[in-house]
Amino acid sequence: MVERWRKETHCFNFHKGECTITLKDIAILTDLPIDGDVVCVDSTAPPKVVANMSGWQHFIWTVTGLCPPEKGDHDADGNPPLSKGQVSITWLTAEIRRKHNPEFGGIPLTEESSERDKDIYARIYILGMIGGVFFPKKSNNLISNSWLKIILGSWDDMGNLSWASACLAQLYRSLCNASARAVKEIDGAMFIVQFWAWEHLSWIAPKVDPDKEWGPDHPLRHEAYGCR
Repeated sequence: MVERWRKETHCFNFHKGECTITLKDIAILTDLPIDGDVVCVDSTAPPKVVANMSGWQHFIWTVTGLCPPEKGDHDADGNPPLSKGQVSITWLTAEIRRKHNPEFGGIPLTEESSERDKDIYARIYILGMIGGVFFPKKSNNLISNSWLKIILGSWDDMGNLSWASACLAQLYRSLCNASARAVKEIDGAMFIVQFWAWEHLSWIAPKVDPDKEWGPDHPLRHEAYGCR
């Protein structure tokens, strides 16, 4: 699929014509919202406000309640938790699990947990979805700290953004970069390319049981179409 991508037209070039992934495809496959404000990230490092923390360390602590060390420790993938304006998702998820795992002296997250703990857990979960599913980098582990500025916002502000548009734009950029002759890796939401190809290119699509019924009681009936 990448070899058939033409960055001049943002289309896949086939023998019988061209076609491309549209915003409607993203919305149906992922159920991400189309309407809303533009997703705009600010990469400016926050000022240093605490003597023993850098600007990014303090900002991450504000959002997640966790303070990543800038030197010394490494996550399970061998990356530093905080490096060059990026934070390790592996480190964040490991720390938040340890915080709520009784085996490590943590307090399990329950209905009775504080709103602060629930809020932090939800924001880290969303950050993991952003950095690991919809906007992953080639490392598949590091995510730009710039996303934290959006995650720190109110739930209404996050829900009113056009995430589908941002995902499609990033996908186009990833395909364009990967189509260069010397490039051997690709980032971005490649699962969307796979799902889209299965839906539109019958000769590579997996076989589907014709008797499969997606009735109102099916567990995936009300999920995003890509889940099927």
